[in-house]
Amino acid sequence: MVERTGTKTLSEEDFEALNAFRPGDVVDLEITMPAASKRVKTEYLGMHTNNCMLFHIPTSSKWITVRDALTVDNVVVVRSIVEGSAGQVIAYRVKVLKLLSKPAGILITSFPSRIQRIGLRASTRSLPGIAVDIISEVFEGDENASGIIVDLSKHGCKIGLQVKPEWPILIDNTEITLVYMLDSKPVEINAMVKNHKLDNRVVYYGIKFQSGDAMIGELLARHTLVT
Repeated sequence: MVERTGTKTLSEEDFEALNAFRPGDVVDLEITMPAASKRVKTEYLGMHTNNCMLFHIPTSSKWITVRDALTVDNVVVVRSIVEGSAGQVIAYRVKVLKLLSKPAGILITSFPSRIQRIGLRASTRSLPGIAVDIISEVFEGDENASGIIVDLSKHGCKIGLQVKPEWPILIDNTEITLVYMLDSKPVEINAMVKNHKLDNRVVYYGIKFQSGDAMIGELLARHTLVT
């Protein structure tokens, strides 16, 4: 059955993608601000189908700039990865309905009227977000592997890649270079594979950053609240 939201229609696949999320799952929020959009990671709390979405917004002073931007009707773009057999990134645009501080910091937004779904694969049409190329001597030819950063901290990250014949599985302790776009310019970060897990047709890598790289701080500043 296809549900309707206002004048838009969400497909069954769209609802399946939304229903794959569980309270506590990490999402990426891009919040519209006067100077430049702010991107933060936070927790998905749940939804009331066709009415609203719920997200955790901490009440700590560290989040005050974000909270000040979450005014009624301001636009927020939500992005996250659906793991398992889906192996895809989904994104949707919603509007702020209300921001609560008690009994906990909760952001209530409108329900999405349209969802964009993109598979984890090498593509120049990747969803705007923390998309990265991976350079390694293991890969044959001049083609680099491409993936999406699923989780990020000051020490490392988790990356999801589609399983492809030309991208051999990287074993633990393999040295790699991550390349991502910053203000339309490529930035390189040296790193090492610490672990990997194969989930259907997606492989997830635990990556440790090499210490002392100034660009790690810039990556964190742009995409998280970690300092």
